[in-house]
Amino acid sequence: MITGTESTAPVRAGRPAESPDSPPAGPAPAERPLLVVKFGGSSFVDLGDYREVADYLGRLSETHRVVAVVSGMSGTTGRLLEAARTIDPDLHAEVQDQVLATAEMVSAGFLRAALQAGGYSALDLWASQIGIVSDDRATRAKIRSIDTRPVLDALAGHQVVVVAGGQAVRADGRITMLGRNSSDLTAVALAAALGAGHCEIFSDVPGVYTADPYVVPEALLLPRLTYDQCAQMSASGAKVLHGGSVAVGREHGVTIVCRALDGRGSGEPLTASTGTVVGGGPHGTAVVGERGAQLHRFDGLRGWAETGRSALDSALAALAEEAFDVVAVPSGGDTVLVFTGAQVGVAAVLEQLGIKTEPVSGLGLVSVVEADGRTERRLLPVAELDDEVRRLHIEAHGAGAAEGERFRGSKRRSDHSSLLSSTPTVTAGAC
Repeated sequence: MITGTESTAPVRAGRPAESPDSPPAGPAPAERPLLVVKFGGSSFVDLGDYREVADYLGRLSETHRVVAVVSGMSGTTGRLLEAARTIDPDLHAEVQDQVLATAEMVSAGFLRAALQAGGYSALDLWASQIGIVSDDRATRAKIRSIDTRPVLDALAGHQVVVVAGGQAVRADGRITMLGRNSSDLTAVALAAALGAGHCEIFSDVPGVYTADPYVVPEALLLPRLTYDQCAQMSASGAKVLHGGSVAVGREHGVTIVCRALDGRGSGEPLTASTGTVVGGGPHGTAVVGERGAQLHRFDGLRGWAETGRSALDSALAALAEEAFDVVAVPSGGDTVLVFTGAQVGVAAVLEQLGIKTEPVSGLGLVSVVEADGRTERRLLPVAELDDEVRRLHIEAHGAGAAEGERFRGSKRRSDHSSLLSSTPTVTAGAC
């Protein structure tokens, strides 16, 4: 349950401030709506992207009180993790959290700097400054409470409050991370705690498609999704939304709009695409292919079982309690546990929990997810995955999108992924 404690501080907004650190002049109307938005790493490929996003947010702040949650700049989290593991291949989970949190902190600082350069009053918040408290679990912490006063107090004096995503603090004040790609969760959880009816998630695609448009050019934009369908797509490996953010949105009635900014690099003011409304109702079937999952054949439990549950159900419940995203898929008479996404520490937790498994390689997961969340999954060789996704998409949607309606984007690669770190060269015998 996400709960918030409100501040009684007055909320102010208005024209860009003369001094970037001073509050904007003039009181804001009491009815000015609060809007929580999130920008993922794909929104910040170049340093100039911060200026474009800042201009969009500045204009948005003329009509809204704006909370902007940000991920680390494209590629920086992966480079930081690579560098840290070069120093210590057995990197402690707590150290990993401290290191990776800096990617979002720097990104929040960059966006604040861009807002202030544009004449808008902004404040960045991270870790203990945000008001989110978690449990003690490193790398995949669970939110325990949210105190909304820090954000509301910041909004009282600034047009835009920038929040470093994916991070919280445990009771002793140390930083915890809510999992990889969890800035979505930060944004939706803050929206719920602040009483906002919806939350907007910006990425490099205009919304959620019936398949990955980079794999299936004919994929159709889904104008709406049920929470159940989006949750199953996420569990199947679709890079749409963090699964925890969907659960929070469903529990607290926060609709989530997935969209992109149109006009990047044009020199013109950016506008938001129509996007996909998660929680907006059913629409159509989606096909998901996942080639990067960690697969483990389930061989039973070691020395324990739960009364009234099968061994498999007991294992899945224990893994869910440890905050792992996992689905069980039948395969040739066996059951394979499929951990989608870049989840860290899978093998260690399986050993710790006494879940007997054997690693499986060379297979990918394909899932057909219906509008009501019903899902069919199976495993097949990775080399066949994309072709099977395309075949199943044709089966579900025929020719798909017409030539003029297809997604035309391309994945942008950042030249700044080593901005926070470049992998060090370690020389034997050096001191």
